[in-house]
Amino acid sequence: MSPRWNMRVVALLICLVVFLPCFSVHGSQDEQFPPGAQLAAFNLPGPDSAQVQAYLGLKTRDPFTISKIGAKLVYIEFLGAMCPQCHVNAPVVNKLYRVIQDDPALARDVKIIGIAVGNNRAQIEAYKKNFKVAFPIFPDEDLSISAAVGGADTPTMILVTNSGKILSSHRGVITDFDGYLKQLREFHKKQ
Repeated sequence: MSPRWNMRVVALLICLVVFLPCFSVHGSQDEQFPPGAQLAAFNLPGPDSAQVQAYLGLKTRDPFTISKIGAKLVYIEFLGAMCPQCHVNAPVVNKLYRVIQDDPALARDVKIIGIAVGNNRAQIEAYKKNFKVAFPIFPDEDLSISAAVGGADTPTMILVTNSGKILSSHRGVITDFDGYLKQLREFHKKQ
């Protein structure tokens, strides 16, 4: 084998390792996170700012669980800073965040967080800056959170109650924003 061919194989393997977690079925209900099931418990790192602490309604800046978030409903987006589908989905989730923030009832009762699968804080900050993300994203550099929930393709959105009961999940890019928002409003009314 020639050195040039070896380099191509190495480059292909690197691409597979980096982008494989990004491949998922677009717009599908995620069977891994069925409605009515309990999301596995995991700890998130403490918020890195007082602003994030206030947004999430946390009493301290210590590590926390979903149940400590001061909201009835929590959207969790599993994402990857280098995932192409996550890049496509970022403006959609940003729009969802803005709509929630502009509605006083939703802003009080619904919070969005991101969990960056395999990413560190520097990668998250670059992602947030590049895609103008205003909601908090927490690192899962060692994949412990992903492992706790049995793995999560990126992007995956899961709507849970603050007790961790799964209400809905969506794997892949959100293509029907209005339908997605309507579903959120229906879940909100029931809480």
